[in-house]
Amino acid sequence: MEIIASPLGPRMLILTTSIGKMESIFQEKIPRATGKRIREHQTGRWLLQEGLKKWGIHNLSHLEVRRTKERAPYLEWIEGTWQRHPLPDISISHCKNAAVVCLIEPGFHVGIDIEPFDRTIQSNAFDMMAKGKELEMLYTYPEKALEIWTKKEAILKAKKLGMHMNPREIDLNDLDLELVTFTKDDILVSIAWQPVTEVSKNSEDVLIEEIHSKMLENPDFKVGC
Repeated sequence: MEIIASPLGPRMLILTTSIGKMESIFQEKIPRATGKRIREHQTGRWLLQEGLKKWGIHNLSHLEVRRTKERAPYLEWIEGTWQRHPLPDISISHCKNAAVVCLIEPGFHVGIDIEPFDRTIQSNAFDMMAKGKELEMLYTYPEKALEIWTKKEAILKAKKLGMHMNPREIDLNDLDLELVTFTKDDILVSIAWQPVTEVSKNSEDVLIEEIHSKMLENPDFKVGC
């Protein structure tokens, strides 16, 4: 396992390691998955587990990985543990024989994507990821395709939209988030991040807010035990 230097900005932790058979508290069963896909999942979740320890969160049994309706993973305290302090946002990626996880401080969403530096994207796929002048540029400079792809993948992850947003609609010259791309050994890495615009609440947050509201309305209000 290796720590990758984080870009300037909010607190981040980026970890990478080789794909392998690993176990973690966060791994899930993936029906009908190939052995390769299972190892990728196991490695990513193991990196997440180790990253959270390095972040300073050690009561991992109180945590679970959930998914939005767009299938974007996020961390949440298990209901009944009554943990309320904010959690980092997460993003996981893998390619070839490497996996990577990125954690970012609460208040931000992050997306990370990695691709082998020698991967070639065929020209018949260009119109699936670009349009207009960007598409024309790709036909002229096809070697730029991989960089554009990783950038857009990272952006989709940071926006928690996955493939529910068409990458052709992303204008890399007019972004509302931060984006960096760099190489690490033989891997191309793109990281995107942006401030959270809406804070999600679990049922315990809602209950506590309701109790607090009733106590403000009625000083004699008490919670039975």
